Amino acid sequence: MYCGGMCGRVVTEVTTMPRDEILRKTKAVSQVLEALRNEHTQTLSSLQSAPAGGDSSPSDGKINMLTKSLEQLELGVSEAQVYAPRVTLQN
Repeated sequence: MYCGGMCGRVVTEVTTMPRDEILRKTKAVSQVLEALRNEHTQTLSSLQSAPAGGDSSPSDGKINMLTKSLEQLELGVSEAQVYAPRVTLQN
């Protein structure tokens, strides 16, 4: 994973951050990911229901890109949902 030299700094900040702040930030990130997931789902649904042919028909590339992005968003939402209760339990 490439992190632009920030990985060590991020790990240090997370380990020194109070648990309630970690939980608050995890919930905020989860909400943003869920909103993005909902937008992607709606956009993908619109593209898939668009009539075939013509200039306005979506390309398979757009649908594939949105599908892959949606899969990553699903993973992020799932990880945030698993992570938040662990932080709470450690208190």
